Amino acid sequence: MRRWRGWWRDLVLASQQNPPRLVESVMLVLAVILCAAWFVLQSWQLLFLWLSCIIGAIASILVREFMAPSPQTRQIRLAAIFSLALLLSLTSFYFDRAFHVHSVFPSFNTLSL
Repeated sequence: MRRWRGWWRDLVLASQQNPPRLVESVMLVLAVILCAAWFVLQSWQLLFLWLSCIIGAIASILVREFMAPSPQTRQIRLAAIFSLALLLSLTSFYFDRAFHVHSVFPSFNTLSL
C-alpha cells in the first residue's frame, strides 16, 4: 500500500509542477494502449483514435516548446516534427495499401454479367 501512496504522491506533484507534461504523458500512454488494441483487433476506429492521441500529444509538445522554451528546445522540436512526419507518411502508406487492395477486388454487386 505504501508503494501506491508514493506513486500517487509523485503523480500529484508532477501535475502541480508541470501540468502540460502530465497531459502529454497520459495521451502517450493512452496511445500505446490503443496501438496494442489495434494490433489485436485491426479495427480502423482504433487506428483513428490512436492517431488522434499521437497527433494531439505532438501538437501539445510543440505548443509547449514554443510558449516556454526549454534548454533542449531545438532537439525536442526536431524530434516532434520528425515523429509527426514519420507518423503521417506511414499512415498514408497504410491507407494507400488498404484502399488499393479493396479496389483490386471489386465486389460482386458492381460486376456486370
